[in-house]
Amino acid sequence: MKTRIIALFLLAIVTISSCDDFLTETPKYALTTDNAIRDYNSAENAVTGIYGEYKNCSYIGGYIYANLHCMAGMWNYSSLMYNMGYTQSGNDGIISTTWRQLYNVINVCNSAIQGIEKLDETVFAKGVSKQTMLGEARCFRGYLDLQIMWLFARWFDKPDSPYGIIYRDQVAELSNLQTERLTVGESYEKIIDDLTYAEENAPEYSTALRLNRQFAKAMHAKLLLVRGWEGDYAEALRLVNELLDDKTSKWKMETDLAKLYENGWYSAENSFSRYLGDQSGYTNGMAGYEYVYSSGLFYYTEFTDPIQEWLDNDIRHDLTFGTARSPETWDTTKKENVLTKLYHRGKVDGKNDMYATYPMRYAELYLMKAELLARTNPSDIAAALAAINEMRSKYTNPVMEPITGINTHAELMDALFKEYVVTLFLENETPWFAALRFEHEGTPWINILKPEVNFSSNQYCWPIPEEEIKAHNNPISQNPGLE
Repeated sequence: MKTRIIALFLLAIVTISSCDDFLTETPKYALTTDNAIRDYNSAENAVTGIYGEYKNCSYIGGYIYANLHCMAGMWNYSSLMYNMGYTQSGNDGIISTTWRQLYNVINVCNSAIQGIEKLDETVFAKGVSKQTMLGEARCFRGYLDLQIMWLFARWFDKPDSPYGIIYRDQVAELSNLQTERLTVGESYEKIIDDLTYAEENAPEYSTALRLNRQFAKAMHAKLLLVRGWEGDYAEALRLVNELLDDKTSKWKMETDLAKLYENGWYSAENSFSRYLGDQSGYTNGMAGYEYVYSSGLFYYTEFTDPIQEWLDNDIRHDLTFGTARSPETWDTTKKENVLTKLYHRGKVDGKNDMYATYPMRYAELYLMKAELLARTNPSDIAAALAAINEMRSKYTNPVMEPITGINTHAELMDALFKEYVVTLFLENETPWFAALRFEHEGTPWINILKPEVNFSSNQYCWPIPEEEIKAHNNPISQNPGLE
């Protein structure tokens, strides 16, 4: 019998009761790697357990996106993140908790993958293959490793850089926890391998409650767009076009923007969402939404220039902003210009509102296509602009006019950056990466948004937490400049 999984990495297995409420189950017990998965039902429960563990991680989702927007200079909820002042020993706990929670869920992924791989194909239910179930689990692992890559590794380095991720593909035991960092190139290979497997084997999109092959392909394309190595833009464009050309997919635009946010994880435009559900008695699970999106937006509703101006003057403003009360029970104050698309009514008045995450909306595909066209064929301004305007034309509420008057490539890129920000503000990591990638008159937008802050590319990632460094007999290398 193998060593039981240590407490930090307890295996979460939950039982499915229905499509809507299986994610509300709390992981009930830990099993050894020898006997956890023996048949179809236990295999399905193991995959479902990944979602249960993911739901219980309060720092994944809202906290990540809010802090990345601070780093981009779009608002200043956290001065630590805005000033990029984090170091190995100097942070407020968000960094170490996020690290721990991401690896907790990866461990549950690995347990499911290892167990399912051992099963014979004959034990699977009719219509569900072994490869399909593995595709879902590997999609989850690939996505989580990508989050670790973007947060804790030097994702912007060359392939031979030694500052990649700590890659774990086995259930955590005392004998395998001290794993060295991969190179940046090796890290990308591992992530793409999982995402590609999911593109070919994961279930088709049917609901944002479960991971699917369309999400895997879209995140693969986003990875390539952010990475930007030779050939990446062309390959990303191919993937995006395949998604947009797939007329049979149930993943599609929500033409009424108000319904998108009202429906949250039930919206057809949302490819995957971290499900929260009823928040009564679940304050921690709401933390990334309530005390960053909510407290932060309630007490710090002003965003930096020109972001505030763009948001205020956009036709979507009245559908994404509104009036809401304080999240504190003792404070009944109401405030205007709160980002209600994410805050909703707050935990006092709206504990059951859709506090959903939006790591990949269908609308983002059009923006990615526009940028990829602009970068692969800079002279064809009309083609890239057409992609932006096609997205805008899909909306019936509000009705959006096409963007016109764009005559130069520089004007196109400014318009695209603005559209990225206004469309996806605080929803996912895209505006952060866009602030690094896009320039205005030769200056990256991140420098324009916070000219008073001195920083270098060293601060484009977070430090490996100190406890992880010290846990290794031969300490792993810290990201340069973050010691």
